[in-house]
Amino acid sequence: MISRKNCLLVLLFLPIILLGQERVNRENLKFDKISKPLTKAIGWEYNATLGKWIDYNNVISQNTRYKEGIYRLEKGRYMMSNYSQNFIKIQTKSVIYKGTEYFVLIIEKWKGEFVDINIHECEWRSYRQTDGYIFSKEEYRKLHNIENMVELKTKYMVSIGEREKYNETNFLSLIQTALEAEKREDSTEYIFPVLKSTEGTIRFYLPDSFSSDSKYNFDIKYFETSFQIFSNIIIK
Repeated sequence: MISRKNCLLVLLFLPIILLGQERVNRENLKFDKISKPLTKAIGWEYNATLGKWIDYNNVISQNTRYKEGIYRLEKGRYMMSNYSQNFIKIQTKSVIYKGTEYFVLIIEKWKGEFVDINIHECEWRSYRQTDGYIFSKEEYRKLHNIENMVELKTKYMVSIGEREKYNETNFLSLIQTALEAEKREDSTEYIFPVLKSTEGTIRFYLPDSFSSDSKYNFDIKYFETSFQIFSNIIIK
């Protein structure tokens, strides 16, 4: 049995022991393998009113106004930030987390929103955003053998932009925090659909949380590029 005196000694030394514990920061992730970037693909969408396909670089839209007159000047940053399926650059980078390899599809794109200038007026503001979709090795391997259509799925997604410019250290911290988090069954699922056409070209959508009401449809719109160019973002 511990005496009262010994008990008091334990209580006196306990704070010293607790205060003496070493503060240890988590080990930071770093990118391991890095693919070449994909910087151009044609966005195609069928305009049912006109009965023809409309094409733009790096953005999917059926709106023809950006091909005509003064509205042609809006192509680029302003136009692209009005559509979710747009990109500036796509690239894959891998990380090793707790001995397991993950592949991050990194998409730099334009985003936009209306901001108040004053009480009576607002304007459209566009900004760069970088999204990262974190795929397991098993999911990512689907890109190694695209014969028809594949779907890469993940519940891990990180994003940086709007008020914070891209910083690789911060982006890696977001990836690490996402991997540390325990995903619930009702977490949002993101799908990266990729299709190899009968002509051999690659058609794809950027990853999104496609629902039954907004399901991707390769019959009416998609990005398209050659298999060789698309292969630039695939890490073997």
